[in-house]
Amino acid sequence: MGPVVSEQQLATVTAAIKQARAEGTTITAGGEVLEGLMLAPTVLTGLSQKSTADREEIFGPVVAVLSAADLEGAIDLVNDSRYGLAAGICTRSLAAAQRFAAAVRVGVVKVNRPTTRLDLNVPFGDVGDSSSNTFREQGAVAVDFYTWSKSVYLGWESRPLARLT
Repeated sequence: MGPVVSEQQLATVTAAIKQARAEGTTITAGGEVLEGLMLAPTVLTGLSQKSTADREEIFGPVVAVLSAADLEGAIDLVNDSRYGLAAGICTRSLAAAQRFAAAVRVGVVKVNRPTTRLDLNVPFGDVGDSSSNTFREQGAVAVDFYTWSKSVYLGWESRPLARLT
């Protein structure tokens, strides 16, 4: 794991960890600055759906873990967020994986895989406030975002057109 991008971001991430602790969240691992801009990978557990760490994006080496009693509860947890970048499920049930993938409102679903490391040839984007929600980075669809197009209609005749009166 590399360093946090800046001193300002490190302060933001450590403030989020401090807030999580104040809200009763358990810091299961990490949470401390190691050296310079290096922050130990941090695992937050025991969160409620109202926790700041669950409701806001932290943008650091921090993962907030929420538990659900069943598949429908997990779907509800994912869909209760205003963010929708990625979601993952670990299961041995293909039916559960398909139900989860169809029901969650996110841009990327991973089954039995980490939610990081996407192939560059597939679209990447969200359906909520995590990104622009209007385009997908990466893949062939990204060309639409990075391309400006113009439609030109041209009529051409070798003789002048008749005058309209």
